[in-house]
Amino acid sequence: MREEEMHRSERLKHLGYEPPDQSDWVTGLHPMDALLRGERLPHIWCQGCGLGTALTTFISALQWLEKNRGWDMDKVAVVSGIGCTGRIAGYVRLDSFHTTHGRALPFATGLKLANPELKVVVLSGDGDIAGIGGNHLIHAARRNLNITIICVNNFNYGMTGGQVSATTPHEARAVTSQYGNFEYPFNLPYLAAASGASFVARWTVLHARRLEWTLREALQHPGFGFVEVIAPCSTAYARWNREGTGLDPEQLRRRGLEVMKHYQNVGRISHGTHPKDAGVVVDGNGLITEIVEGKFVEDRKPDLQSALDTLLVKGEKWWQAEKKTIDDRPNLPKRTEPLPRTEVQLGGFGGQGIISAGKIIGQAGAIYDGLEVCFTQSYGPEARGGAAGSQVVLSTDPIHHPHLIQPTSMIIMSQSAYDKYLPTLAPGGILLVDDGLVSMPAEHRTDIGTYGMPATRIAEELGNNRAANTVMLGFWTAAIGAVSEAAMRQAVAESVPSKTVEVNMKAFDIGFQRGLEVAARDK
Repeated sequence: MREEEMHRSERLKHLGYEPPDQSDWVTGLHPMDALLRGERLPHIWCQGCGLGTALTTFISALQWLEKNRGWDMDKVAVVSGIGCTGRIAGYVRLDSFHTTHGRALPFATGLKLANPELKVVVLSGDGDIAGIGGNHLIHAARRNLNITIICVNNFNYGMTGGQVSATTPHEARAVTSQYGNFEYPFNLPYLAAASGASFVARWTVLHARRLEWTLREALQHPGFGFVEVIAPCSTAYARWNREGTGLDPEQLRRRGLEVMKHYQNVGRISHGTHPKDAGVVVDGNGLITEIVEGKFVEDRKPDLQSALDTLLVKGEKWWQAEKKTIDDRPNLPKRTEPLPRTEVQLGGFGGQGIISAGKIIGQAGAIYDGLEVCFTQSYGPEARGGAAGSQVVLSTDPIHHPHLIQPTSMIIMSQSAYDKYLPTLAPGGILLVDDGLVSMPAEHRTDIGTYGMPATRIAEELGNNRAANTVMLGFWTAAIGAVSEAAMRQAVAESVPSKTVEVNMKAFDIGFQRGLEVAARDK
């Protein structure tokens, strides 16, 4: 059996580890060896760094869940990004993924959706999660994705030298803000809660026991859990914002202890505090004077997977109803004569049903005439009232290019669409216009066939001005002959609101008769 196929306990034995029968002092094994990759230790973190404590509390929480809740560690996956905290993924003896900077959350999202049985934990730093990956954070929280985020916040980009991050306190100093940070930082619990996270908490690494207990809760929470862990960065942030400039191990260790003592002095535990009020308070020199800690949010609401499951049930009911409609469709005879590539450009303004008309042509051709069809659409930023266009390609042969090359017919229902699209119409092509809305200039092209009818006025006389596009569809069907009359009638009837089918059929008939006149004249 390959090592990757073994259960975790079997892998440990395969690597030469034996479970301790007394204490770890006798056997030489660390009590966390089962979840640590000993071959990758010692770690790279500086003396005085808080990441060792963050890792210890995380592993302790997992061990408790394994022992007391029966968790299978083979179903736990750890995802991290780039940075000091991101190294944790390489130290834990779990399925772990070290991803690109700021992209831990989208990777974790894909992992969870692909295998919902996994417990996915994102363990990364403030720069990776809230800075580079901030956009992913707010949307994962908004969706209430059932994963746990452990964000270790050391107030700077520590691995790259101590630059300002999204959480660096106002007026605090850093490599890139040596006279004080003039920007305001994120309050991470508030950001997560406001985005939709259903479990939100914060602790410093000084409160290791409380942090471990909170991690147990967060890991079991059914929804998006966010735990901020504030940890000292003895090499960069603490050096810039506290006395002492040395970098030897003893100075770093002492500086880390000083920061921990400072956390003890300024920490204030306040469970249930509104995240907006759970800030990191600083004085005018950027020195932290208060850190509000505790569990701030714990809501029970459907997570993303539950919402998807509910939607699937609704979707299945919808599909069964839709399937009956499809099964009840008339079995019209398919087109037998070949149709060379035929391109149709429709143009007008938003609200005229230009997009719908293109869809109806495509539906008639594909479903009822058995043609190959490609449909695309375009419209201006104004949507309703702005420019709108749709394009349809029909053929009995496979369509290898979905966009128009040179349209052979056009349905134009506005002056701006006439000006925009007319130059692209192929010589010898057919232009059909709503001549109540489009005026032809004196220099109008003479190498094409141009025919008009007052579609909008006709629709208004029928009592429904929204049927103007149906008038033009009837006009186009008879004049061009690319799609059968029966197919178009059926597609129109299926596409318009049921209470307007009758008026739309009348509109189609009027347009169709006009199209027959055009076709007869061309012959």
